Amino acid sequence: MRGGRRRTLSVAFVGALALAGTVAVGASAARTSGTQTLTIWSYDNQNPGLEPVLKQLSKNFEASHPGVKINMVFKDFTSLITTVPRALQSGAGPDITEGNQGFETDAQLVKAKLIVPLDKYAAKYHWNRWYSSGTAAEFRWSADGKHFGTGSLYGVAQTGQHVVLYYNKAKLKQLGLSEKKTFATLAGLQAAMATARAKLPKSEPVLMLGNKEGYDAPYAAMTIAGSLGEAANVRNWIFHKGSPTIDNATTVRAFTILQSWQKKGYLPSDVNSLSNADAPAEFAKGKGLFYFEGSWVAGIVKTGLKSAAGAAATPPSKAGGAHASIGSTSGPWHISSKTKYPDLAAEWLNYIISSPTAIKLMYQQQQIPAILGAKAPTSDPFLNQLVGSWKQENAENGLELYADWSTPTMLQTISQNLQKMLGGQSQPADVAKALQSDWSKYDSSLK
Repeated sequence: MRGGRRRTLSVAFVGALALAGTVAVGASAARTSGTQTLTIWSYDNQNPGLEPVLKQLSKNFEASHPGVKINMVFKDFTSLITTVPRALQSGAGPDITEGNQGFETDAQLVKAKLIVPLDKYAAKYHWNRWYSSGTAAEFRWSADGKHFGTGSLYGVAQTGQHVVLYYNKAKLKQLGLSEKKTFATLAGLQAAMATARAKLPKSEPVLMLGNKEGYDAPYAAMTIAGSLGEAANVRNWIFHKGSPTIDNATTVRAFTILQSWQKKGYLPSDVNSLSNADAPAEFAKGKGLFYFEGSWVAGIVKTGLKSAAGAAATPPSKAGGAHASIGSTSGPWHISSKTKYPDLAAEWLNYIISSPTAIKLMYQQQQIPAILGAKAPTSDPFLNQLVGSWKQENAENGLELYADWSTPTMLQTISQNLQKMLGGQSQPADVAKALQSDWSKYDSSLK
């Protein structure tokens, strides 16, 4: 669940996997005599996302590698994920492709041996320095695809994507609120919300949230849970590591805090009918003081609010505590087990993720390089805040990943249950129980 991309695709995906041995789909990884052609599938072309970056980097790679041709193919997320297993199996598909973290997609690609472990390339190019251990775990699988977060490295990713607490700097100042106090602790944030509610027009929300599709409430609820100290437990829960439970007092407290914000009138009155596309547009027009949303809408926020655009990491529950957020990297890049050029594929991945040129182009596109050593341009205060929050949460192992990675049906479960809670049809404890029930049923199938 990221930027509207995360869908529960397990039925379509497994069906495609079952047909993998008989149907050839998609772009051909053509081999011209005297030429090495790498065909690459990507869904990073939203608004326009990384598409111009990938195109330019591929041109650069071709120029520095005579005889190499890069065939970039952009698809929408659903089309790529549902067709790539058959294409990889047939040998007529991509040499490199993006996948999708979690049990609904990457586990199936690993299990079917359609993608290769990248450990030897990680050693050669020092990829193990790119991410914190908690972040790198999202690319690790056992060879049978049953154990997530451990085992060999099967993917690497280009950008960081996390839920940010956007805010309107000008409005915060007008309301007499201090940035330092507001973002020091969760209590400070809630105090600022109370002050804003008393001073803003009743028709204006304090916290923008568009939950029509069921994405934004999970972003906010699970980010609050991370602020309360649940980040490591949530990751273990997603990985099915040990016997974690999300049906606990801390998670219920996080859901209760979100519910209280709705009851106090901090959220839009039509929160469950306001779309994931309309909410950032409204916030960019100056409606609302705060907004929990992914870094993928940073361009919209900056274009609308200009110098008033601010971005912060969600405050910890106590001063000096770790910062946490829903987030991970962008989709993982995988190398096909049937490519004729695995070494060349790894070299391309290393270039498009860690080269100085790649880092510069990503920042120009308002995208955050995922690797820890990337330095942001100092001339852009908003971008520095955005990057700073990513690095802080990453370094403090506060990235919780996405709850829907935990089972093939969790996206629907968490979305529907939080919509019901915000609609006054259920209570926080009911939501926690529903999520754990979904998790437990799937967990038993992994034994």
